[in-house]
Amino acid sequence: MVTMVLIGRSKFGQNNRISLVEGLPDIMNLSVGDYVEFHVIDGELILRKETKKYRGFDFETTEIHDKLLGLEKSKTEELEDTNLDPETLEELARQDYLKDKAEREKKKN
Repeated sequence: MVTMVLIGRSKFGQNNRISLVEGLPDIMNLSVGDYVEFHVIDGELILRKETKKYRGFDFETTEIHDKLLGLEKSKTEELEDTNLDPETLEELARQDYLKDKAEREKKKN
């Protein structure tokens, strides 16, 4: 099973711009002028830093991957600290989703 962990959110802005979540540029070793790649896997959008390969080896991607796993672990531990079982967490999330969905529909009309 693949688990997706929310690390933050960003609002889509003018000129098709999205700001990265605070701290993410450091984790991804991003500097001004670096390129990022956008990939789609099974309908999910993946953001990846374009990294340099050294004799065919990509050490920076491994470094970034390890940093992201650490971030994922810390966020997962935060969720586990709530002491709620997964079914209860899912039901609470579903209720929040339906409430937000109703509010979005209300704004459309």
